[in-house]
Amino acid sequence: MRVIVLGAGLLGVASAYYLQQLGHEVTVVDRHASPAAKARGRVNRHEEGAAAQPAALSSSPAGTKRKESALYSRLRRHLARLLDRAIGERRKSDPFEHLVRLAAYSRESVRALSDEAGMPQSARTAGLLSLYTDAAAFEDRTARAAHWNRLGCEERLLSPEDALRIEPALQAMRIGLAGAAYTQDDPARDPAQFAASLVFLCRAAGVRFAMKHTVVSLHEREGRIDHVELRDAGGRPTAMRAQAYVLALGAAGAPHAQQLGIAMPLRHLREYIVTMPIKDAARAPRVTLRDRQGKLRITRIETPAGDSLRVSGFARDRLDEEGEADSDRFDAILRRFEQLFPGAADTAHATLETVGHAVSRNGLPMIGKTRLPNLFLNTAPGAHGWVHVCGAGKSIARIMSGLRPELEFAFRGM
Repeated sequence: MRVIVLGAGLLGVASAYYLQQLGHEVTVVDRHASPAAKARGRVNRHEEGAAAQPAALSSSPAGTKRKESALYSRLRRHLARLLDRAIGERRKSDPFEHLVRLAAYSRESVRALSDEAGMPQSARTAGLLSLYTDAAAFEDRTARAAHWNRLGCEERLLSPEDALRIEPALQAMRIGLAGAAYTQDDPARDPAQFAASLVFLCRAAGVRFAMKHTVVSLHEREGRIDHVELRDAGGRPTAMRAQAYVLALGAAGAPHAQQLGIAMPLRHLREYIVTMPIKDAARAPRVTLRDRQGKLRITRIETPAGDSLRVSGFARDRLDEEGEADSDRFDAILRRFEQLFPGAADTAHATLETVGHAVSRNGLPMIGKTRLPNLFLNTAPGAHGWVHVCGAGKSIARIMSGLRPELEFAFRGM
């Protein structure tokens, strides 16, 4: 079967690899100059943030010969959305359980890929340490430990003393530390080596890449996708046809889905990123930390000026009920950091930047069928890291091949 994958991010590339392995003829289309550009550090955060909130597409693609009335067009899209919402309705269970199962399956898939295809193993990181300063929250996490472990969660629960042995800089907040959870592999670690290897394997397997091609619209005819309209690097229009299509454009795919009456519910978040020079190296953490109560992520980074700390957190991309401004959030982040690691950073020289993100409404990747029998979704708007990439790619390839997924997950239409 000829398949076009729209989007050459990690999810699109993984989808292409597993589809090719199952005997399909795959072409991947993307607006960037090279596959997996973001994962390989070839797209800056602001460019990606702008792409996450694309302009709405017109309800009727340019050049269409259909002469539907505006009322009929709206009614048709409304009925299509109702149908697709019924197809994509998810099981009513904890989304985190689905994420844990998907992450565990993806890790197994990466290991199998490494063994079968000779993909080099990624360098081990110092890991990810999740901190709990609320005793009740840590007790709740402890009560769920056995269940999460059965689902495949690899986090290890630690006492404050055990956490201190992994990250000595926690000594300053020892009294307020209730416990921690540790995983040796940080899901948001640098994916550049993995991405480069996966692209190489795709090319070796025969996957074709049509780079510098922007998706303009997907054209429906008689209840199926007939072709995809593209614009090449020179701005010239072109069209591509296949027997099946995978929409893997992340948040940029939402307008295309909306145009086709396909449910792709998103919410918009703003990421606040504070960067500050390290003042006392002994007090600054080396392990990547997640502050569960403060909802912050703390990472040690290298900058041209020397070692620094990056502290980031998310908020809804609009003023909240109290009208909290960016400066207030900036001050709140600095105060929380000083509570955790007093004197570790030069907060007087801290800088703030903000980036917009569009994320799936329930936090789950959208993987599976749509109301159109030859259009499939494999997209995870706003997802950080690549912990679920191979599991999602392998699963969508099996679904499109008429095989049952090997994973229990909230797949669309399954």
